[in-house]
Amino acid sequence: MKHTDRSELLVLGAAGVAYVLFFVYMVRGLGFNMLQSDVLTYWRDSLNWRTPFSPWWVPGYSLLVAVIHGITFNALGPVEVMVLASGSAYLVAVRTVFRLAQLNRFPSPGLLALAFAVFPVVGLTFSVRPIADITAIALLLLTVLSFQKQRWGRFVLAAGACMFVQKVMWFFVPPLVLLAFVRHGETRRILPLAFLPILVWMVAGAFYHGDSIWFMRWSVEHLLTSKSALPVFDGLVTPLLSGSPAKVGKGVLVASVLVLSIVSLLESVRIRAWPAACVSLSLLLLVAFVNSFEIWVAVRYSKLLVIPAASLGERPGFRGSSAARLVAVWVALILAVASNLAYGYYMSRFDFG
Repeated sequence: MKHTDRSELLVLGAAGVAYVLFFVYMVRGLGFNMLQSDVLTYWRDSLNWRTPFSPWWVPGYSLLVAVIHGITFNALGPVEVMVLASGSAYLVAVRTVFRLAQLNRFPSPGLLALAFAVFPVVGLTFSVRPIADITAIALLLLTVLSFQKQRWGRFVLAAGACMFVQKVMWFFVPPLVLLAFVRHGETRRILPLAFLPILVWMVAGAFYHGDSIWFMRWSVEHLLTSKSALPVFDGLVTPLLSGSPAKVGKGVLVASVLVLSIVSLLESVRIRAWPAACVSLSLLLLVAFVNSFEIWVAVRYSKLLVIPAASLGERPGFRGSSAARLVAVWVALILAVASNLAYGYYMSRFDFG
């Protein structure tokens, strides 16, 4: 598709309005301070971009924030700069979901893109809150789109940028690169370039910290090492057994991601939708190996299930009239928005209250 059609513009417009209204809801309605916790740390890292060797995360997003801050001549405040970055990435992500759905002949590309835009619980909350998530997700969606179009130069650029923006992308990108290596022999000379930025950064950081495995050491200890006796699925089982209503609720959501990932993986393999299978497998591995302290990341990235959804197309099972189907879809979208509003309230009053 070489042009933007009317339905795509309508979807982007609706998503943009939803983003702005949700931002107003969080900041004005709930009085939520965006510039705290991870957001504040990203901002500080952007000001110290000459030494981008934090063990907490890879530097791509902080460097992007530094670039936007620079090209706007320091005229915007921290929140404005970071919301400009995350809001732009959000629209790119919504547009890419629309294009993926079209490419895979999904019957309603606009509805799938809207479902991604307001994905339950995390579609708006973790897009409006300007951390690296939505930028990384947008880049991964572009990676998958480039794979399906066999635009290998773009694939390598997007895949490399993914891993440089968010370390959780290390679960998602290598399987896609391996798939390209196995199934598309013509790509094998350029595929290693996807890992070049992150490798250069790791080597430079090793000299800076005087530790050859400085970043991997921290990541394994804080993200992957189980906090219980369970070697795997600590992040799923520990919240469910905690007895705390909030933690049990988190465990239920994580369990939902696991079930959906398994179903998507099996269906993707059945129809040989291999990029979708890679994404489903990566989500499953997140649930299996990320510890109970960091397992919420699996829920945050669960909106990537739109990739197998786009590949699987319309599934049998709903046999109502077209009017009933339309009502069901809009009810689902409204409930998705409501879940974002509810989680935004929880985040404002309890997580950061």
